[in-house]
Amino acid sequence: MTQYYYDFFDDLLVEVVGKDGRTATQYRRMFDHFRVSSPDREPDMVIRETNEDVDPETVLGLPNDYYGWTGEKFVVCNGSDYMAVEPGWNRIHASTGFEPFYLTYPMELKIREHRIERDQALIHASGVRLDGQTTVFPAWRGAGKTNTLFSLIREGADFLSDDRLWVGADGSAVGYPLGVNLGPYNFDSFPELERQQDHDGLEDRVRQEVYEFLDKRFDKSGSLPEMGVAYLNEMLLADNDRTFNDVRSVSPDTEFVEESTVDNIMFLQAAPDADTLAVERVSTEEAMSSATAISNYEWDGRMREYFHAYDALVGGDMVATLEGVIDREREIFRELFDDIPTYCAKIPRERNWSDRSLDSALVEAVTSLETRRAAQTIH
Repeated sequence: MTQYYYDFFDDLLVEVVGKDGRTATQYRRMFDHFRVSSPDREPDMVIRETNEDVDPETVLGLPNDYYGWTGEKFVVCNGSDYMAVEPGWNRIHASTGFEPFYLTYPMELKIREHRIERDQALIHASGVRLDGQTTVFPAWRGAGKTNTLFSLIREGADFLSDDRLWVGADGSAVGYPLGVNLGPYNFDSFPELERQQDHDGLEDRVRQEVYEFLDKRFDKSGSLPEMGVAYLNEMLLADNDRTFNDVRSVSPDTEFVEESTVDNIMFLQAAPDADTLAVERVSTEEAMSSATAISNYEWDGRMREYFHAYDALVGGDMVATLEGVIDREREIFRELFDDIPTYCAKIPRERNWSDRSLDSALVEAVTSLETRRAAQTIH
């Protein structure tokens, strides 16, 4: 077993103990920026991979999909994998195949508790600074945050994040440089990116090449046979461990921006039937509705379910803790959207952005925001 430590903004020190499981592997790839070799204090949270069995005395749910209580640990079981949480959520044990993101959400909640004390909230967004202007791009998963990031990096932008970052009620933004989970479609749109994928042997290389071949040729939203092939491709050939890359490893000339002031907010929205990219101004209420829905989909909805089960089986007030964080983050979002120009970009759902010039259209839309804002101010 190996130990790695991750220090998140001096707010939370996490120890991950494991070797070959999904959690230890993904944390090394995803949170490498925050890794420290010799922490100067005891960890605030420990996540440990384990092969031990769990035997709950009380269960809510199905035999292989349930919440349970062993008398010592709260259990979340998904099929053959599980996490077992000691009361307080500071010690989590996870089977080697358990989904790592389901461990990330309670970990990040602890960071969120610290950040709201500084009037900062976690938002699911990419963020860049181009020509002195910082734009944040909140979006649902799959709407184009990563392609947006690299479209602007190609034009000389620096980055705050690819997937999520912290925004303040005062208009500030704090970068969160997580590893980028790049797929074949990202490399199709940006062939200049330097691939960092490692394969252990011939079988891994063949599986990846077949996956990319099928991924390019079968549409997940196409005919029933196409959807079937795409589904089997994802289930059988996709790399479940994901391949995270530091932005600077695939785009070496790019700089990370630790803190900045937000000049524009542009929500990204997939528009499958659209032919061209369209940008429109949105109200604070529209922005609030979108931001709330995105946060609920990405992490809050799952955490609500976990904590309702936990409070029922173990006792406590974890639901109240979560709702307190969410309520304060919504207040921060509202203050931000009231003060910062907020837009929505409807983007055609295309695999290769370069083929349809979506990359250049996105750059033009972002660089024109200052002119658009000035015109709206005059009127």
